[in-house]
Amino acid sequence: MPKQVPDDFAQTPIEAVIDGLTNAEKRSNRMILVGAPDWVRGVIHRLHSARITEVRDWSRLMPTRNTDEVISVMQRPRVEE
Repeated sequence: MPKQVPDDFAQTPIEAVIDGLTNAEKRSNRMILVGAPDWVRGVIHRLHSARITEVRDWSRLMPTRNTDEVISVMQRPRVEE
C-alpha cells in the first residue's frame, strides 16, 4: 500500500515561488507586494511611472490563502559594487 502524503505537504503556488526566490544561487534584490488586486496593480504602475521598476519585471498576480488578496514578486540581479 503506497504511503499517503499529508495534506499540508504540497506547496501552494506562492510557497513554490518564495522557495525559488530564497534558494536562488545568484544574489538578487526582491520586492514583494501583498494586498488587494487593484492596490497591487496600482503600486506596480506607480513604481513604473517613478522609473523604479518595469511592469514586465513583476510576476503575475497570484492568490494567497486570504480571500481577495494577491501577491506579486519582482526580482532583479544584485549589482555588486
